[in-house]
Order: sequence, then structure tokens, then C-alpha cells
Amino acid sequence: MTVITTQTVRPHPGKARLQLNNMKEVVKAFGDMGITSRISRVLFGPNAGCLVFSNFASNFAEAMTYTQKVFSSEMWAKVQMRLDDNPASDIVMPLNIIRVAAGEMKPSHRVMNFRWYLMKKDKVPQVMGMFEEVKTMCEKVDINPVLLVPVTGDTMSSMVIAYGAKSLADSGKAFDEMGMTEEFQTLVQKAAEVGELNSAWMTVPADD
Repeated sequence: MTVITTQTVRPHPGKARLQLNNMKEVVKAFGDMGITSRISRVLFGPNAGCLVFSNFASNFAEAMTYTQKVFSSEMWAKVQMRLDDNPASDIVMPLNIIRVAAGEMKPSHRVMNFRWYLMKKDKVPQVMGMFEEVKTMCEKVDINPVLLVPVTGDTMSSMVIAYGAKSLADSGKAFDEMGMTEEFQTLVQKAAEVGELNSAWMTVPADD
């Protein structure tokens, strides 16, 4: 299992580069503390242009230990002072926790296509069955599917299916060769019977 803490911010006009550089400094500092962090940019969707900062842990105990370690560190105190003195962004989605319910994140597949479904928890068994079908299809086009569920947040009765690709070109190829097929569209129709597609967006790595 992977547990992810994540926050999304929108850079102030003229401060996009400053915000990204600040986040890169935090990624390095977290890395020195043994924490794996990543920055992504929302390329398409409601929050296009925003930056997403994510930390990864192997379980909840590790995630909470990392959080405590960060919040009690001198480094984080300096970050807070910097935020007060020279803010470069606004918070769009506050710090929240999600977990990987099926599949696994791959560092090689970081161009992500997210599909957020609203659904009741009693639909989970059906969703897990459909995920296995999706996974089989994705393997044919080198796409890494991951099923995510919220642990904290405003909309708890939901699930997100994330399709990871190695590049934008690979993602587009998968749209053509898998997403447009009758087999996949039939599965999309089945998904509509257990949940409502609420939102969709795409992100690309921003920390290269």
C-alpha cells in the first residue's frame, strides 16, 4: 500500500518560477529527511496551471511519522517564515491524505490522466473487479493504472482512477488505441452504473 499526502497551489501572476523553485527546495530538504516527494503541474482540467506537491509513504504509520518530522523541523519553520514574508501562491486544495487501493505508482509513468468518480463505498467490490479489466487493457499500451481513494477531504464517497504514461505522446497514443475502443467504452458505461464521473484532469512532472 502507498499513502500519499498532497496539496495543490495556484502560483500568483508573475511568480510561477519562484513558486516552483521554492517547492523544489522543499523536495530536496524532504529528501535529506528520507521523504520521497514529487511536484506535478496540472496541464489540463479545472486547475490547469496549478502545482501539486505530493509525499509518498509505504503505510499510514510512516506517513504520520514523516508529517510529524516535517512539522517539528527547523526547515519547516523557515518555510513558514518565507510563506509569510513573500507568498507566491494560493492554496487550491489543502493538505489531504489519499491511499492507493489498487495498482501501484511507478516513477517511470508520471504523466497522469485522472478520472474522479463519485460513488458510495458499497460499490467498491464492483469497482475492484472493473479495475482488473482496465489493468489488462492498459498493459497492452504501456499504461499504469492506479485506483486512489480519499482518507481525508470534502468528498469522501469517491474514487479516482489514474492512468500513468511515460510521456504525453504515450498518453495520447493510449487514448487512441485503448480509450476509443468499443471494449473500453463498454467498461466506461459499466462504470457509469456504479458512479458518476465528476471531474477529470491531467498532470505532468514539474520537478525534472
